[in-house]
Amino acid sequence: MFRKKDVTLTDDKVINIEAGMQGNLKFTGPVNLKLNGDFEGDLEAKGILVIGEKADVRSKTVKGDTIIIAGRVKGDIICSKRLELSSSARVLGNIVAPVLIVNEGAILKGECTMPLEEGKAEAKERKKE
Repeated sequence: MFRKKDVTLTDDKVINIEAGMQGNLKFTGPVNLKLNGDFEGDLEAKGILVIGEKADVRSKTVKGDTIIIAGRVKGDIICSKRLELSSSARVLGNIVAPVLIVNEGAILKGECTMPLEEGKAEAKERKKE
């Protein structure tokens, strides 16, 4: 369970979790979430999700708008805006993200798909005709 110092909520809607957790987390409203402990289960967050250097995440799926990974993630990642792998990131799983930034030293083992936004893809096709 949580101890008071393991979860921090500030006025900026930042949640900092340093404890080990198991279960499914889903945030329906925008929140900035930072995980620094072990986590096992599905994770979905709107806003910014940061998986810190000390974090070890084992999940079927991690979903978010903007995701920054500095720790370990085993599982698929679906990102709607931007995914950044820091130099200390270790990812074992498939990635779907329109923007992917991989810093030198990061390790990614899996497939990466960078989908086009449907509206932009259709507009480009119309211009070609």
